[in-house]
Amino acid sequence: MENLPKCLLLPIDGTPESLRPVEFVARLYPGVRNVNLILTYFVPPLPPIYEEASHALQKRRREALASREQDTRHVFSIAREILHAEGFSPELIQEHVQQKQMSVAQHACLLADVKKVDAILVQKKVSSSLEGFLKGESPTALLRHCLASPIWFTEGEMDARKAVVCVCPEKASLRIADHAGFMLAESACAITLLHVTKSIAGPVACRFSEIDEKLSGWSVGADGLEVLPYIYKSAVSMIENGVDESRISVSLIPQRGDTAHEILSWCGSNGVSIVAVGHSQPVGIWSFLKASVTRKILDDFKNMAVLVAQ
Repeated sequence: MENLPKCLLLPIDGTPESLRPVEFVARLYPGVRNVNLILTYFVPPLPPIYEEASHALQKRRREALASREQDTRHVFSIAREILHAEGFSPELIQEHVQQKQMSVAQHACLLADVKKVDAILVQKKVSSSLEGFLKGESPTALLRHCLASPIWFTEGEMDARKAVVCVCPEKASLRIADHAGFMLAESACAITLLHVTKSIAGPVACRFSEIDEKLSGWSVGADGLEVLPYIYKSAVSMIENGVDESRISVSLIPQRGDTAHEILSWCGSNGVSIVAVGHSQPVGIWSFLKASVTRKILDDFKNMAVLVAQ
């Protein structure tokens, strides 16, 4: 099966910090042959005074625009140098400049929809003297605005050798499995389908090919009957996207209270640095509480990449 090219949208703000996610992509795809990046820089608008028609102000406006253009070229030049050092060839990189008129999260989500990218790639938190991408905005700002494109958040150091796809009995779970399968097929990472459940006393793990044998007891219980079809569908989706079945395993871990904490703790103990999780827009109190697992993971994760699809 031929793997299709991937395209990631990467908002930058002139700081090396905003380009930290590139390190993760380079580790995930050694050689970086089939991944295109759209670098997008949202420049601050000129002060309204420059809209006045006087000759002096128009001259200052032209000077301000020229200075802004010079700054923009400098930002892209720095970005290209870092990308080249990580293995990206020039033909894999596109540039997009746009004047900032709303929050950067809103701009990025609208642009992602227009460009039909496979995901938005951002550092979890950026603080800079410029218009930092998430300065003053939590990761959930992106979730509010971006309903179509999956979002990849990165933070800290990641080795990209192992990934977890969180499975629960919701359609959002299948959407993230499909996205993870497409995006991780060309990587070498092992993928675990992870479910947190109250119906087991301790962790249970097996290869996907052993699921009928190793999970036969759990599969006949209420939780198993509800969740097992989603585990099967998630695995089949990833296989259809090009992930070899030998790379897929299944793990069940007991729920002792805080589901998000259980997921992050298990990932930390097992050397997992990629977490893929579905997110449903909250409808009513119960759905809001379920959706908060994703939000809590985004608040608490460290040294990981978290992939979110809605």
